Amino acid sequence: MTQPSYRVDVSKEAFVFSAAHFITFAGNICERLHGHNYGVRVAVEGPLDENRYVVDFIALRDAVLAETGLLDHHVLLPRDHAQISVERQDSEVVARFADRRWVFPEEDCVILPVINTTAEELARVIAERVIERTRDAFGSALSTIEVAVDENHGQWGVCRLPWPRD
Repeated sequence: MTQPSYRVDVSKEAFVFSAAHFITFAGNICERLHGHNYGVRVAVEGPLDENRYVVDFIALRDAVLAETGLLDHHVLLPRDHAQISVERQDSEVVARFADRRWVFPEEDCVILPVINTTAEELARVIAERVIERTRDAFGSALSTIEVAVDENHGQWGVCRLPWPRD
C-alpha cells in the first residue's frame, strides 16, 4: 500500500511586496526599470509529525512575511549577472549595463544572489531564505519546498527545492 503524502500551502493577502527591477533577455536586450506588485505562495511537503501536521502554519507564515518584508519597496538588483555590474559606492549603488547607468541610494536596494531578477530567481531566493529561517524549527523531515512568485496577476515563476537533510 502506498503511503499518503502531505503538503502545506500558505498563500496570504499579506504575502506581497512592491519592488522595482529590470532584466536582460535575448543576450543583449535590457528592459527599462519598472515595478511590480509581487505575490508569493509557499508549499512544503513531508510526513505528518506527532501533532498530525506537516509544519506549523504560523511559523511558515512568519518566515514568508519576513522575507517579503525585506524585499518590499526596494530596487532588486542581480549580483551575479555577466553583463550587469552592481557596485556599492559610498552610500549609493551603481548598476551598469552597456552604456546605461543607474544610481540608487544604498538603502533603497537589495542586491540578490541571482543572475537575473526574474520571478523564477526571486522564488529560489525566497525558498532558500525560508529554509534558513525555519530549518531549526522544522528539522529535516520535510521533502520539498516550493515557492511561487506572481509578477503580473497570474504570471508565476516557481522554484521547487529539496529540503536539506542533516
